[in-house]
This record gives sequence, structure tokens and C-alpha cells, in this order.
Amino acid sequence: MAETVTDIFSGTITTKLQWSRVDTQEVGSVTNKKIAQSVYNLDDGNGNAEANIVFADTRTIAANGVDSLNCRALTQQTLDVSVPFVFSGLRVVRISNLDGTGGHYLYVGASETDPFNVFACAVGAGSEMLAVNQTDAWLVNDANGTFYIANPNATPITYAITLIGA
Repeated sequence: MAETVTDIFSGTITTKLQWSRVDTQEVGSVTNKKIAQSVYNLDDGNGNAEANIVFADTRTIAANGVDSLNCRALTQQTLDVSVPFVFSGLRVVRISNLDGTGGHYLYVGASETDPFNVFACAVGAGSEMLAVNQTDAWLVNDANGTFYIANPNATPITYAITLIGA
């Protein structure tokens, strides 16, 4: 059995918005079609446009609860082994609210002391938040390394999270 394991990270994040709108007036119509697309490539490492850690999980937050993820001490079970994830910087944060009931929001980037009133963004049911910082990673250290997601609803909410960084 091998005593060492080597892994090499490579990733591409593609965002694409596409729409078509037809405006009809008395004298005719105008079609507005547009595609806005960005492609972000990440190579293996911990420099600019590089990453080497991917944490992906599906979690449930209790009713009126808060999930705290210490990005300096995350763990995940893989093949009955607890695998540690220690981020020093984040390049991609993706939060998907898997709830199907309208009005069921998750508060992402919530305040530790006032999570239901102070937060970075609200992610509605069946929606997601994606943030990409390809060149300059968001620094993760002991002072700012805990990520809070609040559930202000009277029922538990399940969400998917993906963190990519180094």
C-alpha cells in the first residue's frame, strides 16, 4: 500500500447570464439579446489564481439556528476517516439553499452576535450565492476564519456549501 498520496488541483468556474427581451411599440419591436459570461481558471497551488483545497458538504441548520464553519478547522468524513481542511485563503464560496418553500431565506455571512439582523446576503429557497475571487483570495486567519450562516425560519433548512481555496 502506498505511503504517500499526491493530488493536483485544477478547476474552472464558469458563470453565464443569457436573456432575450422583445419590446413592442406602435412602430415595431426591438429585440434585446445578451450573454454575459466569465470564466475563472484555478491551477494547483496557493498563489494568484491557484487553489489546492476543496470543501463540499450538504448541511442542515436547525430552526432559528446558526451554523458556524471554522475555515481553519473544518473536517469531513471520507471512507470512515476524518479529513481536515485548513484554509488560509478562499477563492470560491458557493451556498445553495436547497429548501423549496418560498420565503425561506438563509443569511450568509451573518454576524456572530446578531445573526438575524446583520448579514452579508440573503439566499432564498431554491437559489444560490456564488462569489469568486480568482486573483486575490479572501484571507482566512484566526481572527476572521469562522463563517456564519443563519436560518431565521421556524423549520430546519438544508443547504449545500462549496469552498475552494488554499
